[in-house]
Amino acid sequence: MGTTRRRFIEQTAGLGALLGAGIPLLGACGSDEGSSSADPIRDGLSPEVGPLRVFNYADYVNPDTVASFELKYGVKVEITTFDSDAEAITKLANGSVDVDVFNSAAPNTLDRLIAGGLLQPLNKSYLANFANVLPSFTDPWYDKGSKFTVPYTVFSSGIGYRADRIDPALVEEMGWDILWDPTYKGVTSILDDYREGISLALLRAGVTDVNTTDVDLIKQAGDDLKQLTNSMNIKVNIEAYKDIPEGSTDLAQTWSGDLLAGAYSYLPEGTDPSVLGWWYPSDGVGVVGNDCMAITASAKNAVLGHLYINHLLDTANAEENFSWNGYLPPIKGLDADYLIAQEYTPENLRGAVLTDEQMAKGLRYEPLPVDTDRLWEDTWSAFTAG
Repeated sequence: MGTTRRRFIEQTAGLGALLGAGIPLLGACGSDEGSSSADPIRDGLSPEVGPLRVFNYADYVNPDTVASFELKYGVKVEITTFDSDAEAITKLANGSVDVDVFNSAAPNTLDRLIAGGLLQPLNKSYLANFANVLPSFTDPWYDKGSKFTVPYTVFSSGIGYRADRIDPALVEEMGWDILWDPTYKGVTSILDDYREGISLALLRAGVTDVNTTDVDLIKQAGDDLKQLTNSMNIKVNIEAYKDIPEGSTDLAQTWSGDLLAGAYSYLPEGTDPSVLGWWYPSDGVGVVGNDCMAITASAKNAVLGHLYINHLLDTANAEENFSWNGYLPPIKGLDADYLIAQEYTPENLRGAVLTDEQMAKGLRYEPLPVDTDRLWEDTWSAFTAG
């Protein structure tokens, strides 16, 4: 499994690169300012001969699902990988990659891609399977009317843990506070992501605005995180997907998809998945996120690109893809009951399979003003520096 698929854009490496590439920084996604004058491709065009060039995180699409697309359309798919959202946007902006499909665009930087003219509007006549998408993603906040994107995967931020070592009732009782419990010093980790890390401290303090511009709240979140250095000897990484199943970490702030993937991919042979536990706020007030698929403005194979996206939106193909990468596609019918019945997901991780209601209610990261983004990043850097 890839380990860096959803690293959000970093201020020092990402913002400077975007400014250097001449991409405008807008205040919010989904606004009229973020629209593009480009037109979608015409209806009824024949697929190109390829190869189709896909831009994606490593190990974030099932090779078998890609192979079935190649067989269906008689073309080859070439996947170029990147390690962070910042890297992807920079390479798209400076033209150092020649790709047709951006397989994993992050909503909180999508406005920059659109304003920079890096994406083209979709032609839904090629996307019959868009009808399979859950209602909460047919008109998302970051791309009104799904003009430029369709959703690829969804996930939530919560707590993964070893249920054979920590009482699930205690995790439910303590919630975010348990990550500050010195009982678990040395065996606890939090995500190495400045938006996730600072939001963790905010949520623990009862602040649900995960896009806050309040300087005092941000600084207090940084102080609360610093407590973890001495009291917890906290690990800061994005490796809970393997560390929890393998047992080197007992407790972690992590993404739901990583736990679902780890349940079968990283548990030692003979270990039952019941040793894994997942917690997400019972009131539904937690962070949810998603990745998107889009066609690049410079695509030489735009028809094939649309057909590739449509292929991944097919229910059977989405199911096959999930069975390999563990990240839930927001497709009708692929709910917890079904995935558990098909033995893709153990019953004890039912809560890690997001419902449409949770996706609609969840908190989402939106673009921050430049000065605020810098403060978030500097606050995080001060924590990780020790």
